[in-house]
Amino acid sequence: MNNLIAYDKYLARLVMICFFLPNRVQIFILMGVFVYWAVRDNFSVKQKHFRPYGGALLLGSIYLLYALYVPFTEPAYRSDVLFDLEQKASLLAGPLAFLLMQPQTRKIIAGELIYFVYACFISCLVGNVFYLYEYGWHVSSPDAHIQYRLYFEKITGMHPTYMGIYLCFASAILLLSQKHRHQFKGWKLGAVQFPLFLFLMALMPKAPVIALFVILCYYAWINRARKQKIVPVLAVLLISLSIAFLSIPFSSQRVGEFSAVLDAKPNDNPMDNSVQMRQVILSVDLDVLAQNWLVGLGPGGVDPALKVKYEEYARRLNVPLEAFDTHNEYLNQWLSFGLVGIALFILVLGVQLANAVRRRDHLYAILLMIFIVTFFTENVWSQQKGITFYSFFTSLFFFAGMRLQSSPVEAGPVVRESPSRIKNLVQEIG
Repeated sequence: MNNLIAYDKYLARLVMICFFLPNRVQIFILMGVFVYWAVRDNFSVKQKHFRPYGGALLLGSIYLLYALYVPFTEPAYRSDVLFDLEQKASLLAGPLAFLLMQPQTRKIIAGELIYFVYACFISCLVGNVFYLYEYGWHVSSPDAHIQYRLYFEKITGMHPTYMGIYLCFASAILLLSQKHRHQFKGWKLGAVQFPLFLFLMALMPKAPVIALFVILCYYAWINRARKQKIVPVLAVLLISLSIAFLSIPFSSQRVGEFSAVLDAKPNDNPMDNSVQMRQVILSVDLDVLAQNWLVGLGPGGVDPALKVKYEEYARRLNVPLEAFDTHNEYLNQWLSFGLVGIALFILVLGVQLANAVRRRDHLYAILLMIFIVTFFTENVWSQQKGITFYSFFTSLFFFAGMRLQSSPVEAGPVVRESPSRIKNLVQEIG
């Protein structure tokens, strides 16, 4: 058994790196490693334990809603819902896998978070080096930021918004990870944060940039009595912003889209400006929601309803419009499952945030804040890179603070629990 555990840290490092690998390779690695850990940890321990299955089912409850709606979906759209079930399987599989692991295994996994940072840095570095090799530093086109983002996604296999989420989490690991925050202090911490900030500013995904400022505000608050920890990070952020807007044209072009909205004309095509198109997307979403806010449309009915509304908007604006998804995970769940869906979605996030606050797990809290912010502008669960990332790390942190409780049947005579013991047990269930 000890020989098997000796390899866990290497498997954990492989898991951290696999988030930046192609989707099929990622799933192959995650399935293999997680099945191995779950089977080994259960067969290696003969004593039965109480496990918080309720917590795992709560985390995966949205997935169960998708499964529940399959029989009620129109045959024409049922294949889309079945695809959602396949794509979102990790929403339930992730919590169940971590539930079956021993606390020691979860602790080893959490101890290798720094390899996520390494992989994130290397992936961004490769994407930028390849772009410079292909196009050089000189930029003459006012739409060069579009070319840059598309080429970056082609090289890394990562949409800029999702890479922005990963960069935010990598920064949070360096700032807040209990194991690694002691390795990087003061200006050394600022130095290792600098390339992450710069990569994020070059991509300029709007919601992750906002999430980064939320992270830094949170970090400043919890260290408000220790200015020596705050100053280097904020100084490096200001340097990164200055370099980005003075030397990286993609950053200024993305920000310039906000000012372009103010000068937009009624007959302009909103698809030529991402900020203006976001306004149209939100208007379409709210129009559809106004007609289906109570029971929703079912997961198979959302895209067809949005497509009809986009056709209506195209006629009204007299411009060609491409149909988009909701670009908002809250509205997507609301449109899919009605008030039940949005209430359950908020409950899942709320229970996790309450657990993070109760345990004083700052990294867990920051991870949830990243999702809470980016859910407003992206369907994070619409791509595997978002689903697996969310499921893996929220499940890891959710169960990391839990200990397996020995079953009374295996432990011997029944012992009457004290009220304080029962209270602690309820807290462990989360």
